[in-house]
Amino acid sequence: MGLMKQMKLALGSRPPRCVNKCLKCRPCMAALIIYPRLKDGWIHNVTAQKDEGYYLLSWKCKCGNKFFQP
Repeated sequence: MGLMKQMKLALGSRPPRCVNKCLKCRPCMAALIIYPRLKDGWIHNVTAQKDEGYYLLSWKCKCGNKFFQP
C-alpha cells in the first residue's frame, strides 16, 4: 500500500487549508479550538458517562483574534 493511501486511511482530523477563508485578513492560519465542557448541560451528562477526559475539538481558521469557518 502506498504512503498516500495509508495517510488517507488514518483516523483523526487534519488542519484545514485556510487560504481565502479569513476574508481580507492576513495571515489566516489553522487553529485547533478546544471547547470547555458544560457542567450542568446536556453535553456534560452525555460525555461524563463515556469519558471524563473528553473535550470537543474543532478546527477553525484564525486571523488576529477572529475565527472563521474553514
